[in-house]
Amino acid sequence: MKKLFLMMAGCLVFLTGTLYSDDLYLRLSKPLNGWSSDRIITIKGQTNVPSKTVKVVYNGLAFLLPVADGSFERNFIASPGQNNIYAEVQGEGEVYSDKVSFFSKAPAKGLKILLVWDTDNTDVDLWVTEPSGEKSYYGYRNTKDGGSLDVDVTTGYGPEVYTIASPVKGSYLIQVNYYSDNGYPQSQLKIYAVLYEGTPNEVIKEYEAVLTKTGEVVTIDSVLVE
Repeated sequence: MKKLFLMMAGCLVFLTGTLYSDDLYLRLSKPLNGWSSDRIITIKGQTNVPSKTVKVVYNGLAFLLPVADGSFERNFIASPGQNNIYAEVQGEGEVYSDKVSFFSKAPAKGLKILLVWDTDNTDVDLWVTEPSGEKSYYGYRNTKDGGSLDVDVTTGYGPEVYTIASPVKGSYLIQVNYYSDNGYPQSQLKIYAVLYEGTPNEVIKEYEAVLTKTGEVVTIDSVLVE
């Protein structure tokens, strides 16, 4: 009888072991800790937590990334100096997370604008009109003054990223265009404008907006570079 009880107990542990929360995980596989000279880096990871998204915080800028078949991946623009990436997902009442840090030799950007949103398979476009009147967007990504739409995402969440290394003085008009709503009643947006990145004068401005239908255009702000 004692032997039978031990066998049953062993089976119980085996059968229920996969339900323990310790078996759930989130891991960042890219970028690696250390240093990098790449301007565009890939954020990549894996998780077995049942979730449609993971939350990523990159040097204080938060956004969502979609999870497909247990993996998530997006390109991003490295900042000069120390780069800290934190990712988390919630499941079974717990938070599963991972983080990496690396030093980047990427050139500084005088102005970086980041657009993220909260819906899958939607297309929100970032438009930035420079003081010269040139507009950087998906159909005209690189301007004569050096502005560039470095990352363009058409499958939901973002991020879309505009950068310019040495912005001329003047106002930079930020707009967003709801290119495709994919049937969602609305998408909630966050926009970050980072001025003088990596310097003692660095400033981060944060905005929020809501888009409700395909074709809608919203003006966010005019950022002044002095």
